[in-house]
Amino acid sequence: MAHEIIMPALGMAQETGRLVAWLKNEGDTVRKGEPLMEVETDKSTMEVEAPKDGFLVNITALANTDVPVGEVVAHIVEHLEDAPAKLVKASPLALEQEAITAQEPQHQASNQADADTNVRVAEPAINPPTAHNKAKFLASPKLRSLAASENLDLQVLRNAGHPEPFKAADMTTLRQLSIRPNISLRNNATSLVDKTSFNIFLSEINSASQMTVSSELVLASFISASLRVTTNADNIGISYKSGPELQSTMYYNPDKQQLADIAPAEHDILAMAEICDLTSTDFIQLSGDTNSNIIVTISNFTEQFMVTLDWDPNALSQIEALELLRDFSTRIKSPLKQLL
Repeated sequence: MAHEIIMPALGMAQETGRLVAWLKNEGDTVRKGEPLMEVETDKSTMEVEAPKDGFLVNITALANTDVPVGEVVAHIVEHLEDAPAKLVKASPLALEQEAITAQEPQHQASNQADADTNVRVAEPAINPPTAHNKAKFLASPKLRSLAASENLDLQVLRNAGHPEPFKAADMTTLRQLSIRPNISLRNNATSLVDKTSFNIFLSEINSASQMTVSSELVLASFISASLRVTTNADNIGISYKSGPELQSTMYYNPDKQQLADIAPAEHDILAMAEICDLTSTDFIQLSGDTNSNIIVTISNFTEQFMVTLDWDPNALSQIEALELLRDFSTRIKSPLKQLL
């Protein structure tokens, strides 16, 4: 037995409804309660659900067409082979082809009546699509609501060639496509720090020590201490780039050692942060590919250090990043803090 699917009335004075999209194809298996088609009026949009289990057959209305309320647009049958012959009508593709054929000049008068019939049957399909229809996404109201709640753009699905109409089940795909792999939005902040106290501190340390303590060792120790305060990490690896060619040296927990005892790490370690020390060059900034989530660039700016922190928001929050930059800048301005 075939069950009729009709264009529902969504309003009191409604005469037609727009069939926005079929959510199932002709011949598909359907379950009771599954969405079959999306219908739209001036005031609302809704999904028409299958009233019973079976197979969807005899689709007679095309997507993006206006259909009179109460008109049968398809049937559901228990078995495909049981669909009565009298219910079998042209598929949407066939209707569209009939509409194109009906527009061609008719050379035989005997075929005119059949051509008129074809035109009447397929008339809704031959209206040229408007720019509005082309720009509009065929998507279920539930998916639109979910996408809007997560600020996701349905254009992503269309750009990826995902078939319309989009359904709520496509939300997972939309989330995955919306993730931009290998692209990390990074943030940065810059601080200008007076280096007078730092230079005095460095001079006094070297005067009191039998070994020469470089500014690199002091700065590596300072940033390691600041990272420990900010992140509460137990072990901190620092990749320190310095010199004219910006050679990289690895330091491990330099803040836990005496300045004169700090030495390059003897084994491979994972760097928590990268320090780019440009104070021995004429450059004030350097950017490029890096695997580090935290980069601190130090350069000369008249009588100050220009300290720029570049970070991945997935590694540090903005509050943590600004705390890190503030703590490091304070240690440069007041080096004795490192000894407290």
